[in-house]
Amino acid sequence: MNKTIKIIGVSIVVTVISGCMSTGDNLQRESAKSIGGNVSPEQVTVTNIDRGATSVKWQAAAPNGNYDCSADDMVRSVLCTKK
Repeated sequence: MNKTIKIIGVSIVVTVISGCMSTGDNLQRESAKSIGGNVSPEQVTVTNIDRGATSVKWQAAAPNGNYDCSADDMVRSVLCTKK
């Protein structure tokens, strides 16, 4: 019984953490916000995602140019700079 409770607890934690991670959709949305203008998430293509322990870096292509982007691991502080 105790082992079952631990397994359930670990499963819940993994699910919550994975839900907060930087998914492609999140990176598209946050890239569009950082790029600004009239760029929508659907217009942004995300490539070369490099996830670290506390940060994530990626490249974004938008109609108005290509960008190097980075953020913390929860994708809160996004910075995209035009190449």
